[in-house]
Amino acid sequence: MRHKTFSFEVSINRKSQIWITDFIIGLMIFSIGIILASRFIINAMSNDEFSNVRISAETMSGYLVSEGVPSNWTNETVVRIGLTTNKRLNTTKVSLFYNMTYEDTKLYLSTDYDYLLFFQQNNSIVNITKCGYGGISLTNCTVNISSLDYENLVKASRFTIYNNSIIEMVLYVWQ
Repeated sequence: MRHKTFSFEVSINRKSQIWITDFIIGLMIFSIGIILASRFIINAMSNDEFSNVRISAETMSGYLVSEGVPSNWTNETVVRIGLTTNKRLNTTKVSLFYNMTYEDTKLYLSTDYDYLLFFQQNNSIVNITKCGYGGISLTNCTVNISSLDYENLVKASRFTIYNNSIIEMVLYVWQ
């Protein structure tokens, strides 16, 4: 009786090796593309939030240097807050504004964001019935925004006239 012997030869097909290498390289390129695309989308979304905060700061600062609606508003008649009369800061309106609740001021300024408002001249805060108003208090008329917890922060500055001098209205808005 004859025995059959089987001989197994392991043959490596060069074409399949190339196919596996191509597949791995393609998978790596695809993965890198997915990672880059997701980062781009996340950055684009955060830029949208910053743009919204910036637009809100510009709008709020524009409202504040206007006369408001109606132009001779009181806390009972206010539709939109404005702190000037004839392009000059009106201390009566500033006092009325400071005496409103913070949430009411956000409503009349058409914002959902937190803010801090103060006036300064030569980098010193001008105390107009108060040092400032907003989401944080000003201790000893000093601004310290380092304690804020925010994702986006915008500073808007406008100039107005107070007691025949030009002063700067500073508005910080954050999310």
